[in-house]
Amino acid sequence: MDVLSWNVQGAFPPQGSPERIEAQIDFIRDEAGCPDLLMLNEVTKTRRDLWRDVLQTDAGYDEVVDTLDWAERLGQIDVPPFQDFDKVNGNLIAVHEESPLRDLTRQRPSIRDEPFGESDLKHWDTNFPEKILNAEVELGDRSIDLWNVRTVPGSMFGEEKIKILENVYERILAKDTGPRILAGDFNAPEDETADGEVIPWRHGRGDPLSERWKAAERNILTGLEDVGMVDVFRTVNGYGDLDALDVSHPTGDRDTLTGKRFDHVIASQRLNPHDCHYDADGLDCSDHAPLVATFDPDLSE
Repeated sequence: MDVLSWNVQGAFPPQGSPERIEAQIDFIRDEAGCPDLLMLNEVTKTRRDLWRDVLQTDAGYDEVVDTLDWAERLGQIDVPPFQDFDKVNGNLIAVHEESPLRDLTRQRPSIRDEPFGESDLKHWDTNFPEKILNAEVELGDRSIDLWNVRTVPGSMFGEEKIKILENVYERILAKDTGPRILAGDFNAPEDETADGEVIPWRHGRGDPLSERWKAAERNILTGLEDVGMVDVFRTVNGYGDLDALDVSHPTGDRDTLTGKRFDHVIASQRLNPHDCHYDADGLDCSDHAPLVATFDPDLSE
C-alpha cells in the first residue's frame, strides 16, 4: 500500500492554476505511479471541481473527500475571527480505483460531542477546521483511521497553529485503538539533531505560550508512540547522514538542498512501513517535496 502526502502549494495563483494542477496530476500518475492513497494539503477551494475531475478522469481516483466546502463557507463570514483568516484552501484525500482500499468516508464530528478522552478540549477547538480532514477507509474487513493535517504558520497565526496540533493529538488519543495514518504539512519542527532529538520552534523561550507550543509540536511528532504510531521516514531511514533527501520544504538549488522537514507521515507500526522517501522531482511543481510511504499491512488480530 503506497501513500503520497503532498502540500501542492495551492494557496494563491498562479500556484493553483490549471497548468500547475495538471503538472501535479502528471507527477502523481507518471512519476509516483498512482499511489493507493493521496493525502494533499493546500488544495485551493476555487479549483475543487477541477481537482476532482482530473483526479478521476486522468489518474483513476474514484473516491475523493475534502474540506474545501468548509473553506468556502468560512471564507464568506465577515465577522471576527474569520474575517482575518485566509480561507483559500483545504485538504483532500483520494483512493485509487485499483487500490485494495475501499469505502472512503469523511468523518464529521460535532461541537456538541463530549470532550474527547480526559481532555477539556472539544472537537473544534480551532478556527481552522478546514485544515483537519479525518476520514476512514476500509482494507479488507478492517478500518484505517486517516488524518490529513496542515497547520497554519505560527509566524502568521500564532496560537492557531498550536490549537490545530493539540486538537489532532487529543482526538487521536481519544479514539478507539486501531491502525491509523496521520500525514501532512505540520510546519514543524524547526530542526532535528543527528541522534533523533526534535527541536521545536520557540525552543529557546520559557514563557507559558512557548511551553505549550513546544509540547504541541513534540506531542504530534513523537508523543503518539504510546499508541503505536511512529515517524515513518525516521523509522525507515534513521538519522544522521543519509543518502535520501531529508527535507521537504527546501531552500537553495536542486544540487545542494537544505531546508526544513515540515511534511510527515506518522502511522501505526502494525501497518509495517518499509519504505519512505521525499521525491525531489515533485519540487518542479510545488515548493514542497511529496512524501511517499510504502506499507505492508498485517491487520490480523
